[in-house]
Amino acid sequence: MIYPACSLPELLFTGVLPDTPAITDPYRSVTYPQLAAEVAQVAGVLHERGIRAGDRVAVQVPNGIDFAVVFHAVLSIGATVVPIGTQVTAQDLAWQLRRAGVALHIDAAVTADLRAAAGTALAPQPVDPDSVAVLPFTSGTTATPKAIRLTHRNIVSNTMQFARVLPLAAGETCMSVLPFTHAYGMTSLLNAPLHLRGHIIAEPFDAQRFLRGHGEHDVALCFIAPPLGRLLAHHPLAAETDFSALRTVINGAAALDPVLARNVERRTGARVIQGYGLTEASPVTHLAIDPDCPPDTIGHPLPDTLDRIVDPESGRDVAPGGAGELWVRGPQIMEGYLDDPERTAERFRAGWLRTGDWAERDGTGSIRLIDRISDVINSRGFQVSPSKLERIVTALPGVADCVVTRGFTVDGDECPVAFVSAVEGTHLDRETILAEVASRTAPYERIRFVEFVDSVPRSAAGKVQRHSLPTIRLDM
Repeated sequence: MIYPACSLPELLFTGVLPDTPAITDPYRSVTYPQLAAEVAQVAGVLHERGIRAGDRVAVQVPNGIDFAVVFHAVLSIGATVVPIGTQVTAQDLAWQLRRAGVALHIDAAVTADLRAAAGTALAPQPVDPDSVAVLPFTSGTTATPKAIRLTHRNIVSNTMQFARVLPLAAGETCMSVLPFTHAYGMTSLLNAPLHLRGHIIAEPFDAQRFLRGHGEHDVALCFIAPPLGRLLAHHPLAAETDFSALRTVINGAAALDPVLARNVERRTGARVIQGYGLTEASPVTHLAIDPDCPPDTIGHPLPDTLDRIVDPESGRDVAPGGAGELWVRGPQIMEGYLDDPERTAERFRAGWLRTGDWAERDGTGSIRLIDRISDVINSRGFQVSPSKLERIVTALPGVADCVVTRGFTVDGDECPVAFVSAVEGTHLDRETILAEVASRTAPYERIRFVEFVDSVPRSAAGKVQRHSLPTIRLDM
């Protein structure tokens, strides 16, 4: 593919724009020319208030038209967007603002002021494609946020790469309720559909609005993370929802259990496709778009993206069919971490990004993820996959969600323990869960303890927040 050396707003808003709906949120709808005009108007106001190329501007705005306007207005000037989730704590917000060195913090109130202000519209300005466009923070499943330097070249490339394989035609509608402040939401749910001239239904998440919206807007494509998958599969309202227009459901942010994916397909009649990426890759690297991809795989790399399965100790590719660390390479890969050359160097090997995910390649060439390397449990000298155990538990009747993590015996040895939440109105029995897992696993894989919780702590994008879980130490 040929990627233009331009900014993201130049890619999306220059040339002839179709007079069709671009984004609809709970309050209004705008066409592509209207969206471009609002972006230019707010860019002019920001410029008149002193924002310049290279400045860092925090954008903490809920999903909707206003997010798209502010996000692209900041980029139009050549400034850098620092996306911040709307549900972060005051302490985390203050830390991120200091760490990024922002010149302006835009929240919903500031957005309203910018839209109301008079100013001279400013078209997208030419920028150095290798300048930093977005500076997102990511913590993955740890408690240590990292600021990631994504350039215009990275973002433009990934927008075009993902749009190339995205099953969405111009004028068709997609449902986008996962946060645009996350890399998955930014590229997959917002920018790629805009590039394809689709119609985006964008709003903060509400279960009933999310489900009913499919029939109200004739949604053809829906983006989900595992918590939304559980809604589609199990929520009573889903049985009454009109999914007749829905063809495709794309899951990202975290792996979707294959059993749950089949339940979603049965309930909606749509095909469920697994995607994969990481913020360091803008974020998408793989999508199981090929019909021959097994449902428990992430498929093949996007255009102009390469992958390897590598022995992390030797740095050599593993034998065919073997497991190792997934390495990726492509134009969407980050420049590095902000002010952290040592951590940046740790993540790269001769231009390849180390994902930190343990994976294998099956007979179709599709990539199957096994686990995060850091999450694998060393039980009795054997490596245990938490994901395998989670799939067993979540398939049991009455289980709503589960995460398996590392516990410790009285001798300090590692062992698998599970945090389990129940479907509302259902009673779960600890001994039954332990017995069911024991009947399907080797002795060293067996879960040693089950802790019942109201809900598994997950980020807005669906990732388990393991640092929020207590460490279980067994007296046995």
